[in-house]
Amino acid sequence: MDGVKEMQSNTTRRSFLATAAAALAATRLNAATPPTPSLLYMGSTSKGEGSGIRVATWNDVNGTLSEPRVAFPADAAGFLATARRHGTRFLFAGYQSAPKVGALSAFRVEPSGDLKLINTITIPEFDMVHTVVDPTASTLISVSYGTGKVLSAKIATDGTLSQPVSQFQLSGHGPHATRQTSSHAHGICITPGNRFALINDLGTDKIMIYKLNPATAELTPNDPPYFTTAPGAGPRHLVFHPTGKWAYSINELNSTITRMAWNGKQGTLTLLDTTPTLPAGVDIAPNRAGELLFDKAGLNLYACNRGTPEELLVFKVAVNGTLSLSERRPLGGKEARHFAISPDEGYFLVAEQFSNVVAVFRRNSISGELGQSMGQYPAPNASCVVFV
Repeated sequence: MDGVKEMQSNTTRRSFLATAAAALAATRLNAATPPTPSLLYMGSTSKGEGSGIRVATWNDVNGTLSEPRVAFPADAAGFLATARRHGTRFLFAGYQSAPKVGALSAFRVEPSGDLKLINTITIPEFDMVHTVVDPTASTLISVSYGTGKVLSAKIATDGTLSQPVSQFQLSGHGPHATRQTSSHAHGICITPGNRFALINDLGTDKIMIYKLNPATAELTPNDPPYFTTAPGAGPRHLVFHPTGKWAYSINELNSTITRMAWNGKQGTLTLLDTTPTLPAGVDIAPNRAGELLFDKAGLNLYACNRGTPEELLVFKVAVNGTLSLSERRPLGGKEARHFAISPDEGYFLVAEQFSNVVAVFRRNSISGELGQSMGQYPAPNASCVVFV
């Protein structure tokens, strides 16, 4: 009996020692291979020498960036989209490869932040304004503000872009005498469930609705094919609440946010309410409402006014989706073109296009309130900030 106990004791001791050794080895391995740092890429509308996509390494401990550097030279690489596939990070960018010629490039993101070009497709008469990738990283959609064109392309497993699969020419106009003389496709949003793509047409006061086939990257007009906003609203960008119940469109020309109910089966939007971005009685003419961004929990919605106010807005989101303004904060710069929340949600980053910087603000991850400025980083005509 004592022999059996001794055998059990030896077996237990060996098992413990083996487990401890494995744990120690794993600890040493983890210490030797630190996690891949977050990279921040910056789009820019600048042209000429020194223009292009910039990259910096993000320090999530103190909310700072390394000195931004050009990762890929390009003219007017204004908006960027990212994707991950089987551990590989990809970045996609639209820019101008020649006068009146648009280019879409796919890159593999190297650990150093360098961009390894995979391939490029070119599209005549196409000025890139917004580009997105669907959640499966199989479809890319891009739109042209100047010409009102929409296109989709297939993304191969290695990140290669196909030639355009679907192309559409939008048409029409709105009541604004100078900003709505023709179609101006501006923002793209893939809907929850990945079955539809919505295109905000600032020039015609319409939100176009397309059925999306992620397997082929094909877009087909839905029935009905669009949602009509208020005349002269100028729908710019659109986001969905994390629940998928409501869509919110920020309207550049009449300084409002339109909330709509989303029917994911039929692909339809229904108007619920409208929230102004300016105080009552303030002239909307000098203002241009800009961007929208939810935090992960959908408790706070961030927006901005550009022009005379130059301010960031924080809205509380009620359980029924309605908005109430909780903070109106002066930007301290010019033209908040785009913004992002850091991976730990503790910081808020703003691409200040006319200040030529990316600004970092502390963010209260519980209340959503924006805190002190943590620094500014040089980025000529910064127009987009994305974490990879």
